[in-house]
Amino acid sequence: MAEEHRRIAAEHRAASAALRQAEATACNGIAPDDRDISPFAHVDDLSSVEPLYEMSTVAKSPSQRLVGASVLFRPVAGLTQERLQRIVDCHLARNAALGHQDTTMPDCPLVLAGVRATVEPDEGALVVHLRADDPRTAAEVLARAQRLLKAAERSEPRPSASSSGAVSWSHQ
Repeated sequence: MAEEHRRIAAEHRAASAALRQAEATACNGIAPDDRDISPFAHVDDLSSVEPLYEMSTVAKSPSQRLVGASVLFRPVAGLTQERLQRIVDCHLARNAALGHQDTTMPDCPLVLAGVRATVEPDEGALVVHLRADDPRTAAEVLARAQRLLKAAERSEPRPSASSSGAVSWSHQ
């Protein structure tokens, strides 16, 4: 029995080490503020949220199924598609290493287990497509993104990030 517990503990330590290494790799070169602050904390930079659907052929007739959300970020000086993708990837890896728990930002869709994200350009802005295979997770991704957008709509417009005290992006 004790030998079995030691074997399981060793497996857990190895899995934990792999997650920490994945986080270190994904977050390499990311500014500390961008590692510590979710890109979705920049609610003033959110422009819109749309449900993300994909065609499903599981039923007898093809239908659309909810797989997550598409979140449009306004253009931000110095924020490129590649940079935002690296920040998002860092947060996905970090959340996996932390066990998908984040009490500092409960509405961050990147915290949920099983979420994948891709960043694409959209007419000068950037859109983050958040996907999950599990239907409940996909619905929670959309709900969190919508709550973040509502927070953005409630906040006062800001002339610049430095004058409002709002969360600003790091510049590298």
